[in-house]
Amino acid sequence: MTNDNVMHLSVENAAWQDYRASNTGMVVFYSSDPVSEIPIREIPEYIPSDILPEPNYETGTYGFFGCNKSKVRNSFVKSKIRYLLFMTKYEGTSADFKGKYFLTGYYRIAKTADLKRQHIRYLSDYSCLDEDVCQALRAEEVRFVRIEDAFEITEKVVKQWGGKGKITRQTRFLLNEEQTTEVLEFLQSKNDATQEYIAETVRLQPHSSAEEGEQDEE
Repeated sequence: MTNDNVMHLSVENAAWQDYRASNTGMVVFYSSDPVSEIPIREIPEYIPSDILPEPNYETGTYGFFGCNKSKVRNSFVKSKIRYLLFMTKYEGTSADFKGKYFLTGYYRIAKTADLKRQHIRYLSDYSCLDEDVCQALRAEEVRFVRIEDAFEITEKVVKQWGGKGKITRQTRFLLNEEQTTEVLEFLQSKNDATQEYIAETVRLQPHSSAEEGEQDEE
């Protein structure tokens, strides 16, 4: 049931609850993959791996399959934020964008589930042990765009969002409704590339040693 830090349960098994929120946004960081032109999440070179499949745009979930940033997810729910916005430092193969920061996509969160018991039971590493709950998020709308269509996060934008200093993996921004709407309208004006993200993720995903053994036998 577990692959190191990745939980292998169906998202349908969780006790999802309807979620009410205001139309505000939270920007969170994810690592992009260095061998893809599309800014998909970082893909492990081998399985098992400590690299979590987050954001999990295949299922529209965040914090279900792995347990990191539990405080961030719990804060998101407690603050009744609607939109989870994904920021990355582009590490892909397109030289024109490499090393710059972009918002590449978003979730519109509609459901939450407390997965603390499952994470502690099935995962070898989790961040929610000292938390009362561990909220996983599930979207009713998922949208990601290609890197040339992404929203660039310049120093000016960081200042407008109240940021200070350099962006790191721990950086997050809280956006008011006006700021959130601006980003959403920008991304919604671009072609939806979510299915390209999923296909590229599948293409680059490594096989476990067990799967490779089965293929060799065939």
